[in-house]
Amino acid sequence: MLQYSEKIKPVHLDFISPSPVNSANHEMYLAQVKLLNKLHPRITASWRAIPAPQHLIKINALPAEHKRHTLPIVPNTDFVPALQGEGPAPCHCYENAMRDLKFVATLSTTSWGLVTCNPDIRTPEQLIGKKIGVEPEGGSPRVLSDAVFRDAWGIYDKVELKDYHPPQVTEGLLSGDIDATFWMSAWETLGGYECSFRNLLEEKDIFWIGLSFEDVGRINKKNNWKLGRVLVPKGSIRVAGPKPDPPEDVDLPAFSGALCAWDDTEEEVVYALVKFLDETSELWPDFSSGCPLSLARMARFPGLSEDMVHSGALQYYKELNVEIEEPVQLPRMV
Repeated sequence: MLQYSEKIKPVHLDFISPSPVNSANHEMYLAQVKLLNKLHPRITASWRAIPAPQHLIKINALPAEHKRHTLPIVPNTDFVPALQGEGPAPCHCYENAMRDLKFVATLSTTSWGLVTCNPDIRTPEQLIGKKIGVEPEGGSPRVLSDAVFRDAWGIYDKVELKDYHPPQVTEGLLSGDIDATFWMSAWETLGGYECSFRNLLEEKDIFWIGLSFEDVGRINKKNNWKLGRVLVPKGSIRVAGPKPDPPEDVDLPAFSGALCAWDDTEEEVVYALVKFLDETSELWPDFSSGCPLSLARMARFPGLSEDMVHSGALQYYKELNVEIEEPVQLPRMV
């Protein structure tokens, strides 16, 4: 039987996610809503999808009594820029510092990697002069991919970036309209990894270009937001057929999503929320398409320090001797 603080009064929380409906991250973020409404005696929840940075800007403009219970999911590309009132990119920015934004828990980490069907493209240098399908400007994954091309590999001005949407990716690669894409993502589930465009992996040999520690260091030095990376082991992506995917171990940029709150969000509410996520973590895969959750992973987020953590969440982590971590290499995605 789950135990909850007697201090907390019945409360409704509205979670705002930047991830679109039907995406992998959507399922991970929606899990907490389903679990709260099913099991928590005092917290109910609802969920909406609004792209970043608009989701934070809209919440920040709400009256205080509504804002404190409207909790955003914030990608690692956006958390520090929102705190500081700076943009990770000209078309994706925060004009006003949101210094009352506070970290609560990391809910998911997916990897966004560069893939190609061309066996002659195995290194960043071999991408020079090639056409690459990327998310159109404005999205957080585009902030990530631009940083990889510009800051990690130094080839931003030597490749042709083409705006692509998911339905176009497979045909674009197979037809040769693009030579590679940054749209491929992978995430950990029980018993292996899942990925976007699984049908493409089953049809073709796919080659991944990973990030080195030095690549991550260059990105983190040149940007106020911070990045980690995650190892996707050889053959760990579950696809049909005899060939292993990925064909070899690959380290990919880690795109983490943090549940956040505000200074005015009651300490007892945030404490109860983190406690609930921890105590129901074993149920998480049943509500998130197989994606697990752990307390240790909840406390890891790129660029994070204790002063950025909501006091209610920090109290719970300290009671269980869980350290707030700023990872560069994640041994697992969750």
